[in-house]
Amino acid sequence: MTRFLTVSPFLIALILGLVLGVTAMLRGIDRQLQRKGRVALFNTPSIAAFATVAGAVGYPLARYSQLEISTVSTIAAASGLAGAIGMFGLLAGWVVPSAARDVQDVRFALQGHFGRVTEEIGVRASGKISYEQGGTRHVLPALGLDGQQIESGVDVVIERIEDGIAHVAPWSTIARELELPA
Repeated sequence: MTRFLTVSPFLIALILGLVLGVTAMLRGIDRQLQRKGRVALFNTPSIAAFATVAGAVGYPLARYSQLEISTVSTIAAASGLAGAIGMFGLLAGWVVPSAARDVQDVRFALQGHFGRVTEEIGVRASGKISYEQGGTRHVLPALGLDGQQIESGVDVVIERIEDGIAHVAPWSTIARELELPA
């Protein structure tokens, strides 16, 4: 039982680090940090790296070696710190500067945003959609993707906006392609 209590904090750290790492991959890093060109010292990827490395080093040492728990903890903490410093260096030296140089294409700023057709979109003829952004309702002329006709009242997804015209597809079409309930 005492061996389990010795090993379990490292196992918990390893699992927590992996979960935080996946979370960081799914969420990305904060766009505000990318624009400023700085990275916070304590950020999700660095904390994830610390916990993962500390757990990955500490667990086998605690489980299979004869070292004292204080020695194992010191080695695990130093290894975790090295992992966190490496992750911070990777973010600050490569990821954030690379993202800061990335030019945002304004045509795709609303890609995936939902709207509703307020004026029927004809075959190769524009209609109108309305959508909400930041609590404000907006209305734009719209065309169906591939010139398709879309009736008034249909929920749509914005693909891009070019020259002030939204190019949209019905949500039911997108949901069918993604195999989601419409």
